[in-house]
Amino acid sequence: MPKPSSARPTVSVLIAAYNAAPFLERAVNSAMVQGDTVIEIIIVDDCSIDATLEVARALSQKDWRVIVVHLSKNGGPSAARNAGLEAARGDWIAILDADDAYAPGRVERLVRIAASQEADIVTDNFSYYDPASDTSKPAAIGFTKDITLIDIETFLAHARPFGVNTDWGLLKPIFKRKFLTDRSLRYPSSSRHGEDFLFVTNALLEGAKYVASDFLGYMYTHRGSGWSRTKVNYDGQVDQSRTLLRDRRLSHNFKLVSLLKERIRAMKRLSAEYKTQTLIAERRLLPLATAGVTDWRIAVSILRKAKNKVTTVRAG
Repeated sequence: MPKPSSARPTVSVLIAAYNAAPFLERAVNSAMVQGDTVIEIIIVDDCSIDATLEVARALSQKDWRVIVVHLSKNGGPSAARNAGLEAARGDWIAILDADDAYAPGRVERLVRIAASQEADIVTDNFSYYDPASDTSKPAAIGFTKDITLIDIETFLAHARPFGVNTDWGLLKPIFKRKFLTDRSLRYPSSSRHGEDFLFVTNALLEGAKYVASDFLGYMYTHRGSGWSRTKVNYDGQVDQSRTLLRDRRLSHNFKLVSLLKERIRAMKRLSAEYKTQTLIAERRLLPLATAGVTDWRIAVSILRKAKNKVTTVRAG
């Protein structure tokens, strides 16, 4: 009888990059120091119009593990990640956004947890990083155990804004490549915002075992830093969740349908908050007033911001 393989699991770090020249090196450097578990760092340049491709190629000259894939047409983060998945050779796929970074030892820790828990997906906690001050805020999600099992119901209950915790859709797990390959799982090519939520939801519906550690291993750069290249589309995420409601794998499950409807309501509120904030920041008062008349959620958002401003003035 053959002996079981003693080979250590290998990891492919996947970075989708679009106009990321100013901060790409930080992300790649954080992956380079993760140890020899990381056998490759795949940078997929999504047809950037800045120096991202040049920066990526320069990094590949410094470390043989850095592999550069260039897309001739911009397809968004889903298309870029799918291209990276096609090129990956590691046992595990670790996602890293180009404007974020890993804490030291993060990848090896997650791989060890994956082995001990026999998991298909493993994640950890994250902090919000502020590039202006070079500081990080404390843990964003309050996992109550060393290891938390995340089933589809638990995920849907937490993967939405305005919940008890930060939206769990922001988590950046590592994925067992064999699980993704066996089930032909890929990121939704039509999505440019909210693709992480859809990808994890689909994996869970396909039976993935997902566990989370309370270790603070991922440094998420807050959107307010100006580094993110994501085109915000919360209305699109509402449509995505509505489409999921018709998925036969969950459409007959009352609890899952109810949780998805809660996510839809929360996303509609977030969309209204974002539109209100954008119109105020741009001083477009007439369109703001019109939007407040035609959309009750925006009207509520306007009233909420006005109340908060009055409260702040009184407190001052």
